[in-house]
Order: sequence, then C-alpha cells, then structure tokens
Amino acid sequence: MSIADKELLIQQLNQQLNDEKVADQKFLIIQNMQKIKEEIAVLRAEDELMQRPTEIFLPDIFEEKRAIPNGFLRSALFGLVKKGKRSIVKDEAIFSMSQYDIKFSGEYLDQNDQELWDTLIYLAKKNNVDSELRITLYELCKLMNLSNQKITRDRLIVRAKRLAFGKVTLRVSGKEYYGSLIDDVFIDGNGDGKLVIRYNKKMINIFSDKDYTLINQNVRNLLGDNQLARWIYSFYESHNNPIPLKLNYIQTLCRSVSELKGFKQKLKSALDLIKQAFKTVDSKSNWSWEITENNYLVIYKYGKPIQQQLFKRF
Repeated sequence: MSIADKELLIQQLNQQLNDEKVADQKFLIIQNMQKIKEEIAVLRAEDELMQRPTEIFLPDIFEEKRAIPNGFLRSALFGLVKKGKRSIVKDEAIFSMSQYDIKFSGEYLDQNDQELWDTLIYLAKKNNVDSELRITLYELCKLMNLSNQKITRDRLIVRAKRLAFGKVTLRVSGKEYYGSLIDDVFIDGNGDGKLVIRYNKKMINIFSDKDYTLINQNVRNLLGDNQLARWIYSFYESHNNPIPLKLNYIQTLCRSVSELKGFKQKLKSALDLIKQAFKTVDSKSNWSWEITENNYLVIYKYGKPIQQQLFKRF
C-alpha cells in the first residue's frame, strides 16, 4: 500500500473516530491510526533513502584501500568454501562475534565474492554512482589485478550473480540491515556490452555507523588465492588490539571444515604468508604471530615485545 493510500485510510479512520461513541472502539481506532502513521514514516524514510545517490552512504576512499563492514569481516559470511558445488542455504544463522547477529540465504560466499563486492563499493564512491554502475569486464579485471581471460570474466559474472542472489540479515547495535548485497546484475547485450550493477541502498546504509575497516588491497593481493590467509588478514585488520583466541573458535568463525590438526597446519602457512605480505608492503612492519601451547592464536600487530606482557596467561 502506498503512502497516499495509507494517508487516505487515516482520513477514513479519523472520520470513524469522530462518529464512534463507544470508548473501547475509539481506543482501537486510535491504535490503528498510530500504527499506520508509523508505517508511513518508515515508507517516507525509505523513499528519501532511495532518492539519495549511492556514493553518499559510502566512506571516503583511497586508491589502495577497500571499506568493508566489520560484521562481514568478523563472521563466516565470506568464509571458507570447499571446492565443488556450493551449498545453498535459507535463513541460516552465520557464526559471528557476539555483537553481530547474521542470517543468510543463498549460495555460500567466499573471499573472492567479498573482494568483488568491496571493489564494487569502491567504484560506487570513486565514480559518484547514483544507483547504477556500468563497467567493462576488462576494466574490472584490471582493477582487481586479474588476468583478462574469458574464464576470469565468466567467474566475475558468476560471483556478481551470487551477490545479487544472496540475502543477508545483519543486526548490530539495535539496527537491522536486510537485503541482497547488490540489487541486480546483467550484461547490456543490446547496448554497450558493459556489466551493469545496481546497488542496494538499504544494505549500503550499513556504513552509516562507521563500523567498518579499511583493508589494504596491496597486502591482500600478495596473499593470492589463499582463502584462509585472506580471511585471517581481514579479520585481524578489523581489530586494533586483538586478543588471543582459541584455534577452534577461529576455525568455526572462518567456516573451516578441516580437522583441527590439518587446520592448524594450514593456519601456520597462512600466517607466514600474511607476515611476508606485510613485510613486502612495508619493510618496517613488525606484524608477527604465535600459537601457544594451549592452542591460542596470538597476533602481534605492532611487534611482539610491546604486546607479549599482556598475553602471558595464554
């Protein structure tokens, strides 16, 4: 029902209220009117939201940085996915850190899907997009440091469709965000042949609370297609002073289905890769890691001696 229809309904109810003599009935009419007024307020807020350009909702950008909501980084939403056919889920609770409540419907998403999404967000800000982005697949491959081959271009289209198909519900700090990660995606075969992305402004509004992290694209690129390394890197970048965490907790949080022993070995390799990537981008980097005897992962973002005293009990 449109705003105009609801306003007409209020006028009708108001007339009923004037004609009604029974107090209990008057009270019910007033309740109904109040509910409709609240619905009108929500619809007006949504209309106002849809009228504003997409780029208005997004953080300031930097050439080598990508803004990603912390709820995405601190959960299994873009977690590890086994090779092969992906699971399709409906309203599945996504394991996350305690401040977030996330549900997801669609095909499981991985780090490649996340990188495409945050690249599209970057482009929306850079190009001052209103609601629709038009870009060649060649340009997208170049920006994402991917080879411009047919198989790569086809994969990007599949990932974009997966983002449009999936539905996310994220609750944090008393607010709820719901919808697809992008509204629509298609190739304009009758026009310029470009990839067309239509943004979901309701979901993009998630940036309004400043609960996001700027991920260094240069570091991430050096991690290649190591999904675990990319997830671990992004997760710990979302914490200024990360506390030690149990390995089995991290394993669940990134959606790894490996046995703990196998996961531990993969984790060590991923951590070494991240450390080397930091060193390559910044030779003065002191980023390091340690797995304790009690199977806690300790990340030293600013150097081991600075933080080690805090974590003795682990």
